[in-house]
Amino acid sequence: MRAPLLRAVLCLASVVSLSTVFGPAASQPLDPAATRQVDAVVRRVLQQDRAASASIAIVRGGQLAYAAAYGRAKLSPAIPATPQTRYQVASLSKTLTAEVLLLLERDGKLSLDDAVARWFPDLSGGDRVTVRQLLQHTAGYPDHYPQTYPAGPRTRPITPDQIITEWGRHPLLFDPGTRFRYSNLDYVIAGRIAEKVTGESLAEILQQRVFTPLGMTATIDLDTVGPNTPAVATGYLRHALGPSRPAPEEGRGWSYGAGQLVTTASDLARWDAAFLSARLLPPAQMQEQIAAPKLADGSRSPYALGLFVSKQGGRTMFYHVGQGLGFLAVNRIYPNERTAIVVLTNDSSSSAFSHIAERLAYLVLPPTPADSQARAVFTALQGNTLDRRQASGDFNAYFDAQMARDYADSLGPLGKPDSFELRSEDQADGLTTRVYDISARGRRLRMIEQLLTDGAIESLQVQAVD
Repeated sequence: MRAPLLRAVLCLASVVSLSTVFGPAASQPLDPAATRQVDAVVRRVLQQDRAASASIAIVRGGQLAYAAAYGRAKLSPAIPATPQTRYQVASLSKTLTAEVLLLLERDGKLSLDDAVARWFPDLSGGDRVTVRQLLQHTAGYPDHYPQTYPAGPRTRPITPDQIITEWGRHPLLFDPGTRFRYSNLDYVIAGRIAEKVTGESLAEILQQRVFTPLGMTATIDLDTVGPNTPAVATGYLRHALGPSRPAPEEGRGWSYGAGQLVTTASDLARWDAAFLSARLLPPAQMQEQIAAPKLADGSRSPYALGLFVSKQGGRTMFYHVGQGLGFLAVNRIYPNERTAIVVLTNDSSSSAFSHIAERLAYLVLPPTPADSQARAVFTALQGNTLDRRQASGDFNAYFDAQMARDYADSLGPLGKPDSFELRSEDQADGLTTRVYDISARGRRLRMIEQLLTDGAIESLQVQAVD
């Protein structure tokens, strides 16, 4: 739910055309060899990153292809995680809150361009902030819950209206629509608007309009979870380098609208499959859902409606990350490949959720042309076989025989990478700069490659990031 982690994983945003990313489904189940690879990868990451458990789901061809769980949902007494184990998914909830508003727009109950003052006339800038800007995090409202722990009053119950009254009357941080700033308060306001429009609770709306139609039978509201709720993982964290401890609990209501869902990887995959098959919304609303706005400085926001949007290296991805108390989660959707990857973990001190997602993407997605080129270059560095015809004269003069041997001697023993993730892409000064995160035999590396307009390598370096 909280912003610091999300800000750290933003990717290059781009406009995405609906007509190019959705098509007919073709089931692509994982074969036994692939499932063995997936299982081995997840178990290895859990061991390396010291995470208690992980639950994953993979969608291919627009259909659920594989789901599994690993590790322990509870450490003491030890209870194994299963595909039926529920996890807090924190800000992944925002995707579904946004969908509720889109469904209400479809039904003519509201317009995303309505001013917030229609329902909350006393909020700061309410006559200028729209529902769309709430869902895009461009409203200008501050975040009511930026902390990574339940500080002070956050240990006590609160209502959404109390949150809105307390934080929604602060001065706007910027003119609405001009900047992107992640704010959980935006989604508290959006959730209450849905309730005011329908006369039902947000939980009831989600159940009737999303969960029941899609068969998401395991998905429940965080505020309904109690000691007798079955199959709910315990969230853990570590203080410095200490052992795993149960995470503290927040008061009821603090995650409303912005991070309130508790569910399984399979249930989220059901939503992904419906999204990839264009079964959720009519085309106009689906186009709205994936359209990231242009900001005042001319840049494109990284966020559409409840989804981050990335397009780099020739690959489009819609995604969201969730950070809760003792939980980390990620949902990645690759529309052109009709593939999605869901990873849920119950340890907010571990990066296992991200490392698992990267390695699964490496296994199940075909490489883009940019990926293939970069992977071939890395392999050539390992074997001291870089084709000098692929490089510029300046780089060839710089990258001498001793440097080439150093690369081969240090990288060669690592063997084939476990993951090869494009982290960022930039085009400036006649160069395309791509930064890749690589994992191989427990080592984490970063490769920075700069290419001239004709594709020739102008700069190349590999660094350890351990």
